[in-house]
Amino acid sequence: MKTILIIEDEPGIRINLIELLENEGYNVLSANNGYEGYRIAISCEPDIILSDIRMPVLNGIDLLKKLQQNLATAMIPFIFLTAKSELQDMREGMSNGADDYIIKPFQIDDVLKAIDYRLKKRDNYLLVIQEFRDILMKRVPHELRTPLVGILGISGIIKENLETLSKEEILDMAEIINKSGKRLHRRIEKFLTYMELLPQNGMDKPTKVQNRFRLNGEKLSQLLLNKANEFGREKDLSIQFEQKELGTMEWHYEILVKELVENSLKFSSKGEPIGISGQSTECNYVTKIVDSGKELGNVNIDDIRIFNQFDKSDLTEEGLGFGLSIVKKIVDLSGGYLKFRRENNISNVVEFGIPLAGNETV
Repeated sequence: MKTILIIEDEPGIRINLIELLENEGYNVLSANNGYEGYRIAISCEPDIILSDIRMPVLNGIDLLKKLQQNLATAMIPFIFLTAKSELQDMREGMSNGADDYIIKPFQIDDVLKAIDYRLKKRDNYLLVIQEFRDILMKRVPHELRTPLVGILGISGIIKENLETLSKEEILDMAEIINKSGKRLHRRIEKFLTYMELLPQNGMDKPTKVQNRFRLNGEKLSQLLLNKANEFGREKDLSIQFEQKELGTMEWHYEILVKELVENSLKFSSKGEPIGISGQSTECNYVTKIVDSGKELGNVNIDDIRIFNQFDKSDLTEEGLGFGLSIVKKIVDLSGGYLKFRRENNISNVVEFGIPLAGNETV
């Protein structure tokens, strides 16, 4: 049975809601001011909270702020009950993290629909979190252990046989350690980047970025050449960027290009050319990465997420799948688009568009 906490200082509204929601099978708790509501929320951790905005002792907005500062209550869906005269307060509440609002006088059907929607969304989120946790426990230790075996194993051999190993043998082993260390570093960096892109409260989509920057072609080219150097393939890159002002953050765009170029480097052969270009259209800055590597499978953009592999991990970061998940999240954040296609049965083309500065949507 789901538990609902109603915080309302008008007795008539509070009593009416309690009766109606209990008739719908909910366990209902109630309070007549924000302070009392806060104490009940902390002690009982209800599944959802319905709260008035203007109340004595502690108003609804300050109550919401206090609840979000507590780890135990920060994720509880919060719905404001507000009069039309309080719409400005409501907007402040929404900007502080409220999930929804219902305008008084309200119909019980509107209340039930809002509650049902938020409870289902929270249940789905908790299910995703549980699945995420389970997969992390199963997959991440293995993915981190693999490069660590190389680092610890080879360094142990050097330590035990230092007197008998030649300089060339030591250099070869040092190269293996270096590659394993870089592999481990890439995985950790991708994980941290992915987590940084997640919404702060975990339940709603992140706010679209509104930053802008002027693309520096020389700087970006050097970044990509450094990435190609890790694969010994600097000569395989052909890079051409039009200098434009983009409606996203610079580090977001750099990650987009770097992740997609890294995929091309991993899944095409040394000596095969990789073309990277950026050019403006009427509204977007369109970036394309073209290679002649292994043919892309059917890539459904909506299916891109961590741990979800395409063609048995062919397009994802060594089994974890953070790379494309990061790309998709940044594109969504920027209000752009992402496309994959095969041209003339020869080349793979990954294309994404980011709004030019001045064309961003909020």
